[in-house]
Amino acid sequence: MLVNIHKPINLLRGHPSTRLLATDLIRESAAKVLSSDLPQDSYARIRHPLHYGPDQGNEDLRAEIGRWSAERYGLKKAIPAERINITPGASYGLMNTLLLCTSPGTGYTKQAFVVSPTYFLAASVFEDAGFSGKLTAIRLSKNTIDIGSLVSHLERISASTPDVQLPCSLRPISRASVPKRIYKFVMYCVPTYANPTGETWDLETRRQVVEIARKWDMLIISDDVYDFLSNDGDTSALTPDKKLMPRLVTLDHEIGKKQGMGENGAGYTVSNCSFSKLLGPGLRCGWIESATGVLAKQMGEGGANHSGGAPSHFTSTLIYPLITSRSIDSVISNLTKTYTARSAAIIATVKTYFPEETIIYGGKGGFFIWIILPDPYDAREITKLAAKDVIVLNGDKSECPGDTLGWGDHCIRVAVSYCELDVAVEGIQKFAEAMKRWESGDRSSPAAEIGTN
Repeated sequence: MLVNIHKPINLLRGHPSTRLLATDLIRESAAKVLSSDLPQDSYARIRHPLHYGPDQGNEDLRAEIGRWSAERYGLKKAIPAERINITPGASYGLMNTLLLCTSPGTGYTKQAFVVSPTYFLAASVFEDAGFSGKLTAIRLSKNTIDIGSLVSHLERISASTPDVQLPCSLRPISRASVPKRIYKFVMYCVPTYANPTGETWDLETRRQVVEIARKWDMLIISDDVYDFLSNDGDTSALTPDKKLMPRLVTLDHEIGKKQGMGENGAGYTVSNCSFSKLLGPGLRCGWIESATGVLAKQMGEGGANHSGGAPSHFTSTLIYPLITSRSIDSVISNLTKTYTARSAAIIATVKTYFPEETIIYGGKGGFFIWIILPDPYDAREITKLAAKDVIVLNGDKSECPGDTLGWGDHCIRVAVSYCELDVAVEGIQKFAEAMKRWESGDRSSPAAEIGTN
């Protein structure tokens, strides 16, 4: 006897639908790359896909990423290859940056700041790096963050926590020509189409945050993974001259040049980027861009990188033809067209079925829409009640551990990236039905599944 197993609609998954993955392009690229004339020298700057990769990644790929991303951001000059380091995606980029550029265990790095609500799996990376008990939430507003709170925390912690000397163990003699660049503070943020709110920082906020970082010796790790995924017609992530909003790393580079920071200066930002959101998360390939070549080189000189070569070397050689041909742009165009339609449909359904006082953030680009339910609706309880039919992320998961701001009371995150339009609309309707059941006194609470991203 066949049993029909009911599966809830999953509006939590923060990755592209299977049909949107660049499967055909990667298949064609693999055939092309592996059948062409391949480098034979295992120590060449451009290496065979199955050799160890150069520590920072193949130079041709890094140079092409520099040209391609400069085009998309409307920069006058290509970003030099030496400022780019190939990573196995943004999650590992975050982990490696914390490992190589901070030292919370010694007390040299005093505190980490997390813009909240935050990407719900980022905090565990910070905790793995030794920042448990050293995480502070900085509240995100519509197009900005609480700058005053950030400065107040920096002043208070600096005054109350004595500086310590950088331990000799953090000054490797055998590998690097100069000591590691370790920072006293670190900050994590998603300035464009943020996870989870979908909102974008304005230009003034970006400039202020970079200036603060430079004053207080704070490294900003900026997840810039959604920058190219603006919905059709959206202008919230554009400058007045219709270019993409400059990243923090670009502003850091510009300010540094004006203030006389040479290429030996490390800067105070890294742009953490990934092909996962564009071509497919299984590729596990991304890149970090730093304000000068110092931090990118420091990433390449890390012990694991130097031992195993650039992570994702093979995958990166498959991605290279997609960038040189700019076929990756057609993939991005298809994504934005799809997400534009889904976002509009989800928002229209929320406005139709949710209470009139419901507040909606995002839906302009990226993967997510942030919904704030009005009083007296309990988002925490309703999320549990709805879980047998539809899975969303309750705001509790988007808190900074140890410094909560109450997002779980009324907030939920909905992903537009995975479910097809009709399924996503049905999921929103199912959540609205759960709200009505809750309003009528139903308090059953099946366990909710928590996926990735």
